[in-house]
Amino acid sequence: ATAAAATAAASAGGSAQPADGPTGASEGRKKPTTKAERRAIQEAQRAKKAAEREGAGGGGGAGPGKGGAPKNAGAKSGSGGAGGAKGGGGCGAGGAGPGPRPALAQLQHDDAKVVEKLEKKQITPRTHAHKQVPLFAHLPQYEREASLTTAAVAKGNIHPEVLRLGLKISDSVVTGTNARCVAKLRAFQKVITDFVCPPAKVLSRELETALNQQIQYLIDCRPQSMAMGNVIKWLKLRVGQSPPHLPEETAKRQLCAQIDTFVHERIVLADQAIIMNLTSKIAPGDVLMVYSRATVVEEALMYAHKQGIEFRVIVVDAGARNEGREMMRRIDQAGVRCTYTQLHALSYVMSEVSKVLLGASAMLLNGTLVSRAGTALVAMTAHEFGAPVLVCCETYKFTERVYLDSICYNELGDPDELVPGPTQLASSRMADWRDIPQLRLLNLLYDVTPMKYLTMVVTEAGVIPPTSVPVIVREDAARAQLPAAQR
Repeated sequence: ATAAAATAAASAGGSAQPADGPTGASEGRKKPTTKAERRAIQEAQRAKKAAEREGAGGGGGAGPGKGGAPKNAGAKSGSGGAGGAKGGGGCGAGGAGPGPRPALAQLQHDDAKVVEKLEKKQITPRTHAHKQVPLFAHLPQYEREASLTTAAVAKGNIHPEVLRLGLKISDSVVTGTNARCVAKLRAFQKVITDFVCPPAKVLSRELETALNQQIQYLIDCRPQSMAMGNVIKWLKLRVGQSPPHLPEETAKRQLCAQIDTFVHERIVLADQAIIMNLTSKIAPGDVLMVYSRATVVEEALMYAHKQGIEFRVIVVDAGARNEGREMMRRIDQAGVRCTYTQLHALSYVMSEVSKVLLGASAMLLNGTLVSRAGTALVAMTAHEFGAPVLVCCETYKFTERVYLDSICYNELGDPDELVPGPTQLASSRMADWRDIPQLRLLNLLYDVTPMKYLTMVVTEAGVIPPTSVPVIVREDAARAQLPAAQR
């Protein structure tokens, strides 16, 4: 009777638990089954159910027998064909059997519940873009707001320094990962200094709550990068480790001193070490290619020129902002011989390049590089021509995340930046691009470059291969957990 019930439950789609014996108590003391035996029984039940589904009508149909799948099984699984499972996400008999639903991503903006939850947290409400690109609907797409400070000022819980910084970031006055991180840390220093803990409250808890509001406002102005996420994680860890027995002013001074130390050691001194390490890789007569503008690469080129090394630079530029023009202007004023070209001419100039120098927004755990859109094309072209690719990246930008493409995570810039300037709008149809029904503009800011196209990563810890990124991440995480007295 027990075996018949188990067979009926398996045919109906339930997950029957195998009994200890074929007849239960009638057999008395039966030897308990092992985990491998129970798994084999479950696999046999799943295979039998899949076979009955195929015989009853191919899954999704209402077969007359008990083995037929429910009528709405195909709709729940979201996949066609035979044997579509509720949690399998695939087709065929191998996907049968219910499984746990995958957890929603943090930025699934195509999910109504996630969007509603996010809007409740926002300090400054944002207007969603009217013409969104469906492929990137899971990323935030907002219209340019006339004012980002009205709602924040009305709530009265955002520090004036943070309000000013949010406007600068949203208007691209402060650009670059290092510049944004330093500016945010300096603003948080002002917040910590001016914070007054309520009586009979713990400073670390109240201060973290106040910082969360400042961070959320800056995220409303512009999504934070992965490196900024690492910095905020570090800051919250330091706030949580603040001793509760210390006087309030002493604890705040210690936190501000730790921020100064982080900026000095992890950014300023790290850049100086990267400049020295990169200069040692530049040989006389080299033809160096750089893409867009990276501050540490720019400073390294000028430092190498001051050391008397003769080389030539090819600046490749792309995107709406053409940041490479500013880099070319600065290194040209320093006396470096340089050539400027656009990304579409990359293959024509790559044959004379001896080394490629790139900046980084983040380095992922699998050795993948996240940088400005177009970096992957430069690295892949250099790989085809046999030119080594050197990436300059501070170790605080190393993250534990893993991405295989630039679709699941990215940042969407203002689509109006792709529209020609005011002097060209009169003769351009793009002036009223929102009125063209089938036209949508996509301004991706980042892309990912697989590890196989990168030669070395130049860091303050030395020149390392991309495969050594997990080692740096593991050591950095272990050091971050140490109290301040032991570091």
